[in-house]
Amino acid sequence: SLKNMGSSTSPTTTTTRPLTALIIGANGYLGSAISRAFLRASNLPTPHFFRVYGLIRRPSSARALALQETIPIVSSLSSNPPAAVTQAILAHSRTWDVIVVCTEPSQSDPVAQARHWHDVLALARGLAKASTSIPPSAGTGGGGKQAVTPLVLWSSGCKDYGTTELHGALGLKSHTESAPLNPPDVVRCRMEGALRALKIAGTTEEDGKSAGFDVAVVRASPVCGYSGSYYGLALEYAAAAFAASTTTETDNGKKVLKFTADADTIMHGVHVDDCADAYVALARTALFDIGTHSLDEGSGNGSTPKSGRPAIAGQVFNISGRRYETLAEVGAALAAGYGFTGTQFGVPPDQIPGNVDYQSS
Repeated sequence: SLKNMGSSTSPTTTTTRPLTALIIGANGYLGSAISRAFLRASNLPTPHFFRVYGLIRRPSSARALALQETIPIVSSLSSNPPAAVTQAILAHSRTWDVIVVCTEPSQSDPVAQARHWHDVLALARGLAKASTSIPPSAGTGGGGKQAVTPLVLWSSGCKDYGTTELHGALGLKSHTESAPLNPPDVVRCRMEGALRALKIAGTTEEDGKSAGFDVAVVRASPVCGYSGSYYGLALEYAAAAFAASTTTETDNGKKVLKFTADADTIMHGVHVDDCADAYVALARTALFDIGTHSLDEGSGNGSTPKSGRPAIAGQVFNISGRRYETLAEVGAALAAGYGFTGTQFGVPPDQIPGNVDYQSS
């Protein structure tokens, strides 16, 4: 019947208060998409919905965030100690159901990177301590407040696994969650920060209390869509190459889009909105045990597959598209879009026009 459509029971969440989601880095490329995804989240048990807050550094970004229906919280770990940022956030809500970490500090200073991830972890622990502590007013006159153990979705990336072989190579292996970690130096601090969060979430403090939060690490392949994608460099390269090209570049007088890389180079990406929806799916599964199947198939010794929060907490999840593209495919699309008549791969750098950044190729 219409009366019962969409209704569901909740094994882990029984209140009717709004579910609170904090997006750390909410005005970034990925963070803004995740904020929108939580706001439009569906398939939640009636009458639940997410109230989304976004932690941002600059007051000038607050209005744009508010116009997207995300409540802005202006504070910065780069200029304030974690305790101060924690208090700024707790002024909006004491309890947090979901905390999403999707910041990306400057990669030019390894010391600053390490400090950043240390402070983000301290912030998560501070928020969890408050969220899991029932305030003195939470008794009969406290408005029904309940302690909440936050689920922290910690963003890393599939770069943690390094690079793969070329498409079609005999040694080509998929980057699964159990693949060896081999990150380039530029993202090593980010990977180590995520691993530290996994370790801390599963330990206890000196006083015997738990860390106060559950964590899952999310490793997405490069994201695309809208205006903030790294794929934009490919568009800029094609535009610059076309502007620098002449009709005498090849024997037959045709314009050819040249690349220094191999045609079988793998370019695996996922649309930023699809990636953001994956974050919501993880949160929905952990909070309500909705849409769960055997995320953990067990060890084959008769153990029961996990579902709900136990299937999410302490795990790593790769997010990617259904298939990957090769540079040959992407190059052909770029060539067609910018008016080239063909493509050429494996070209020496000195054959790329001098005013075109060949490193983008």
